[in-house]
Amino acid sequence: MHSLHSRLLLAASLVLAGFLGATGLALDKAFRVSAEAAMQDRLQSHVYALLAAADEDTDGRMLPAKELPGPRFSIPDSGLYAVISNHKGEPLWRSSSLTGRDFGLKEQQQPGEHRFNRLARSGMELYTLAFGVAWEDYAGTESLYTFTVAEDTTVFQAEIDSFRTTLWRWLGGMALVLLLAQGFILRWGLRPLRTVTDDLQQIEQGRSDRLDGHYPKELTGLTSSLNSLIEHSKAVQVRYRNSLDDLAHSLKTPLAILQSSDPSDNND
Repeated sequence: MHSLHSRLLLAASLVLAGFLGATGLALDKAFRVSAEAAMQDRLQSHVYALLAAADEDTDGRMLPAKELPGPRFSIPDSGLYAVISNHKGEPLWRSSSLTGRDFGLKEQQQPGEHRFNRLARSGMELYTLAFGVAWEDYAGTESLYTFTVAEDTTVFQAEIDSFRTTLWRWLGGMALVLLLAQGFILRWGLRPLRTVTDDLQQIEQGRSDRLDGHYPKELTGLTSSLNSLIEHSKAVQVRYRNSLDDLAHSLKTPLAILQSSDPSDNND
């Protein structure tokens, strides 16, 4: 690659591609982390809603909610599921949305502790949050329960895919605009070099004697050196011309004498 413009443009393009690629990956990861945090908060709020809706029997023991806090818990295969397990991990209650499904949601957590996880069950990926609860009855006896809420990743993944599509479209558009801008800037920045080249061609063709254009200060040293070289070359040419003139003049008199000499003198 012999073009300075092409070299600079290629180098700038590689740097730009690397920067935008790294930026895209960082933004993608940040959005995914943010989306997972939002998912965890959403599942935590569902757990609190189920806990708030729970009732008590006559002895103060916990009874699962009769009226669920969200309609999706009542719709089979809605994508939002809930299970309440005892301290042995045995399910005591399952939401209607789990009808016909068994994801094996048998988490056990200590009171006040929770665990957020992503797992694959029955060909489906789920985000789950298990929260441990201690329920004290009227006799002061504590019973340990684990509230587990799960949501499939369909909506979550759709949000991720939509964000990625939008992100890479914007980054691709920005890359194209920046490449065009870089090409214009490089062409504009290298214009003085093309001007010097054109002026040198004018000198070669005899249309100019020196570089007299207005050049950036970065090229002043180069143009001054070229002008000095041109002047030195001209001085050498003048000196050679004068030397040849002197030589011709010095040879002119002897030649004239030889030409004017009488041939008869040579015969004698």
